[in-house]
Amino acid sequence: MTRSHALFPILILLGCARPISHFPSNEIIPSTPQHQLNLNGQGSPIKMLYMGCGHLIIEYNGEMIVTDPYFSIQSLAIGKKIKTNTADFEKYKAILAQHAVDLTKAKSVWLAHTHYDHMMDIPLLLNQNMLPKNATIYGNEFGDDILQNFITPTQYQTLLPTEVQNPKGNTPPIHWFDSTSSIRVLPIVSDHAPHAEILGIPIHMMKGKLKDNYFRDNFKTAEAKTKKGQWREGCVYSFLVDFVKNNKIEYRMFIQTSASHYPLGQPPKQLLADKPVDVAVLCLASSNYVKPYPVQLLKELAPKKVVFIHWEDFFIRTEFNKTKLVRLTNFRKLDNRLRKAGLVPNKENYVMPRPGTMVRID
Repeated sequence: MTRSHALFPILILLGCARPISHFPSNEIIPSTPQHQLNLNGQGSPIKMLYMGCGHLIIEYNGEMIVTDPYFSIQSLAIGKKIKTNTADFEKYKAILAQHAVDLTKAKSVWLAHTHYDHMMDIPLLLNQNMLPKNATIYGNEFGDDILQNFITPTQYQTLLPTEVQNPKGNTPPIHWFDSTSSIRVLPIVSDHAPHAEILGIPIHMMKGKLKDNYFRDNFKTAEAKTKKGQWREGCVYSFLVDFVKNNKIEYRMFIQTSASHYPLGQPPKQLLADKPVDVAVLCLASSNYVKPYPVQLLKELAPKKVVFIHWEDFFIRTEFNKTKLVRLTNFRKLDNRLRKAGLVPNKENYVMPRPGTMVRID
């Protein structure tokens, strides 16, 4: 374990999970597991179930895509290995049943990066036939190595530089992935905020290359124990998603499940000029460490509605109405940053759903 990986649990323990009242704009957090985002009925509805961290289940026109599957709560104990939690899996299935969500309809899975809290529970979902074996998993250069004991030879598709938009590099031609007949996805190079700062020095965990054969030898079963630090980040992506019906884009959504340094993660401006973003889904965890995130991104996107995710403390198991704020992110400073920029979070245009909330968009 590297020095930074060893520091991580200590930093987490020094921080504490705070109640939602520590976010001055906490009125945007719904108290019920159903929420409506009104876009004036411009098309068929989108149903987006938020399951925590970067995990979204998005259904439109009878078709479904999934981002960053993860539901297991992990221990903060220093040095303790992590594994998929079957008790949390039962709770996960109950929430899906509550919202009548059938995960077997998923046509594709999109991984923003390969930290454990964005993909560790995929093997159990596959073994339980909840994620279909013919669902394509799209992700970075590490995902197929991590999942090699659970996927078919053609199930994982590594996103190549020639296929991914890069706001700071030589941008290739725009390459949409037709995930379903009604949903298309554009991957965009992004990055991941540092996890913390010590005396102004950013602490960024789980970077670097995978250890050779670690996952082949240690991640053989869905509930095998692995070391947190081995889940290396790899390339990081955000996604522009179009919802199409009768050859017309009914909605455009931007999804970013880790805070980033601007302009990384930013969609091509020519696309935004042709069709603005209706809904921006943005991560709040670690946003303090990539100032002025998400201000510049929100100003560029100018979305009609904003959904804040990955804000809850995912190291503690709580009931729906007892969700707390993630550690090491100062939500008061974040709120002040938004307000200074004239981006005052309000219940009409912003929502910060708790895990287990179905957001209906139409």
